[in-house]
Amino acid sequence: MQIMLNIWGNNFLKKKFLLPLFALLAALFMVPGHTTHAENLHYSVSAQLPSNQIDSGVSYFALKVTPGQKQNLGVSIVNSDSKAHNYRVSVNRAVTNTNGVIDYAKRGVKKAPSLQANIEDMTPKAFTVNVPANTTKTATIALTVPQQPFTGVALGGVRVAELDSSTSKKSSKGLSLTNKFAYVIGLALQEDADYSKIKPNMAMHSVNAKQMNYRNYITANVENTVPNLMRKLKITAKVSKRGSSDTLLTTTKSAMAMAPNSMLAFPVSTNNNPLQAGKYTMDLEAWAKDDNGNYHWHFKKNFTITAAKANKLNKTAVELKKTKPNYLLWILIGIGILILLILLLILFLLFKRRKKDDDEDETK
Repeated sequence: MQIMLNIWGNNFLKKKFLLPLFALLAALFMVPGHTTHAENLHYSVSAQLPSNQIDSGVSYFALKVTPGQKQNLGVSIVNSDSKAHNYRVSVNRAVTNTNGVIDYAKRGVKKAPSLQANIEDMTPKAFTVNVPANTTKTATIALTVPQQPFTGVALGGVRVAELDSSTSKKSSKGLSLTNKFAYVIGLALQEDADYSKIKPNMAMHSVNAKQMNYRNYITANVENTVPNLMRKLKITAKVSKRGSSDTLLTTTKSAMAMAPNSMLAFPVSTNNNPLQAGKYTMDLEAWAKDDNGNYHWHFKKNFTITAAKANKLNKTAVELKKTKPNYLLWILIGIGILILLILLLILFLLFKRRKKDDDEDETK
């Protein structure tokens, strides 16, 4: 808990241009994976704040930069274990995951159409640092700000995760990620002295049937099109048959956020019902709030689920509800077949009787 509290300096709330970075509340934090134990955490990381740090009261990188600027950022890695370890260092652009949470875990996520200042283009690819036992070592990250000026904030995080060559599951270089936690230090770059007046804006792109964790969803792909955080976001999404006012599926979620110039694949659950091929409409409303006011967007978009797509996703979905057979329909079909058979039998008997009468007349 101390790690997260350390980022709150007395001056933090007084600097208005840093208010949009509320999402970096835990800018120096541990990101959980699957399972681990606290005793396995024998390392820590910290930022070596440079002279162009906007506020020395915070423990993440919040830097005022200029076009074409080059500088090295230092991250201290403290290995408190009795043996040496390798650590993977990567700078990842801030993205928005399907839960409406800003995420720094992956590098190379598909860019939003509006993104101009990509923090991953300003920093090197992931690299490995070896730190001897009971030693502190600096990982140096070369930062190159693009010549083209940018507005707002370029947001990302320096992620440091321990690697170990002793595990059975090794990568091509003999190193595998064994620790299920990683440290992330926030990295926020701005050229403007104050970008807090940049108002949020949202656009909606495609709507697709998609599978996540082996469950089927309809996802509405929306975008935060401005270089500023979107906060206090609420979305209500409804799916209906095209041309119908009856709602088939609906989902509402609030207390979300979106990273600057990022995409959110907002999921609408099918409630484990099988996907049905057909033509549909997505009706989506979104609300956001910041210090400048309240914002509202309303989108409608038609989409189609093909039979091939529905069958493919239904085959691999777990806990899928089985479609109940229409017993009445089968009973009616059975009765119809029975009546048809009876009619055919009657016609056959009548034909046979007539043929017999004709034969008797011929013999007379």
